[in-house]
Amino acid sequence: MGLILCLAGVIPALVGLVLGTVALVRGDADRKPAIVGVVCSALALVVGAVALVWLLTKAAECGDETRYPDDSSRRGCVEREFPFADGNSARYTATTP
Repeated sequence: MGLILCLAGVIPALVGLVLGTVALVRGDADRKPAIVGVVCSALALVVGAVALVWLLTKAAECGDETRYPDDSSRRGCVEREFPFADGNSARYTATTP
């Protein structure tokens, strides 16, 4: 879920960065809104990238089979590192009758 939220923020930030840059290149008289948009979009991209790297690093750490050799220890790592995640993933899996 965290990865989806990171991606959901990255796409509008990229669009804002491109549109703000286009507005700055056009040289309109009032450049202040374009500058604010570029700064906010760049900041959102940096925050999103940091969150994405953090999430992927923690996930890779929990998936390391040398540190956590069995499923229960890996599951414990995920529950410890991601307390905000719902541990009951069985309700999200589709079952065929």
